[in-house]
Amino acid sequence: MQAMQQPRSPGKPGQQTALINRFTRWIPQSNLLWFCLAWLLIILLWEFGSWMEWLNPQILPPPSQTLPYALSGNISIGFGQQKTGLLEATTITLARVGTGMLAGLLVASCLAVTAIELPVLRRLILPIVQSLAPIAPVAWIPFTIAVIGIGGQAAIFIVFMAVLGTMSLSLIAALDDIPAEYLKIARSLGTSRIRMWWHIRLPAIVPGAMTAIRMSFFGAWMAVLAGEMAGINSGLGYMIIMAQQMYNMKLVMIGILAIGFIGFAVDRLLLLAGARLLQWTR
Repeated sequence: MQAMQQPRSPGKPGQQTALINRFTRWIPQSNLLWFCLAWLLIILLWEFGSWMEWLNPQILPPPSQTLPYALSGNISIGFGQQKTGLLEATTITLARVGTGMLAGLLVASCLAVTAIELPVLRRLILPIVQSLAPIAPVAWIPFTIAVIGIGGQAAIFIVFMAVLGTMSLSLIAALDDIPAEYLKIARSLGTSRIRMWWHIRLPAIVPGAMTAIRMSFFGAWMAVLAGEMAGINSGLGYMIIMAQQMYNMKLVMIGILAIGFIGFAVDRLLLLAGARLLQWTR
C-alpha cells in the first residue's frame, strides 16, 4: 500500500509559503499600489459627493462624466490656430520645463564650480543667487512678458529663473559639505583638479544634487504652468484657462489631474535616475 501511494513533492508547500511571504512583504512597500489605492479612494469619495449632491456637478463634474470624456479622444479647446489638445499641450509644457531646467542646471553648475575654485568670485556669486532664490516664479511673469513676449521663450526663461537661484545654492552647499579629509588625501596623492572633480567631488554631491533637481522640477513645473495661465498662449496651463473661460469644467479637471499625474511620474523617474547614479558612484 505504501508503494502505491504517490510521492509528494516536498518543495511545493515551501515554495508557496515563500511566494505568499514575498507578496505580503511587497504590498506595504509598493509605491505604485498605494498610489492607485489613494486615487481610487479620492475618485470614490468624489463620485459619492456628487451623488449625495454635496458637490455641484456643473462646477465639479463627477468621475462618471469626467473619465469617459478623458478616454473619448476628443480632448481639445479653442478655435483655429489657438486650438490645442491635451497631448499637444502636455508635450509643449514638458519641453519648456526640460529646456529651462537644463539651462538652469548648466548655469548653476558653472556658478558652483566657480564659487569653489575662485573664492574671490564666490563673494560676488553668493549674494546674487541668495537674492534670486526667494523671488517667486510668478513675480517674473510681468517682466518676462514685457521684455521677451508671450511665446515659448518666455516660459523657458521663467523656468530658468525659477531654478537658477535654488539650484546654485544647493550645489554650492553640497560641495561645501564634502569632508575635508577626502580632499586632503587626494591632494597628498597628487590628484589633478580634473580628477579631483570627476572622482571625488562629483560622486560626493550626487545625492544632494539629485534631491535639489527633484525639488527644482516641482518649482519649474509650477512656474511654467503659472506663466502659461498668465498670458503665454500655449501649453497645459493655457488649455486649462481656455477651458475655464469656455466653461468646459470636464477639461479643467482633466488638465488638473494631468498636472498631478505627470508631476508624479517625472518625480519617480528622477528618483530612479538618482538611484542609478548612486550605484555608479559606489
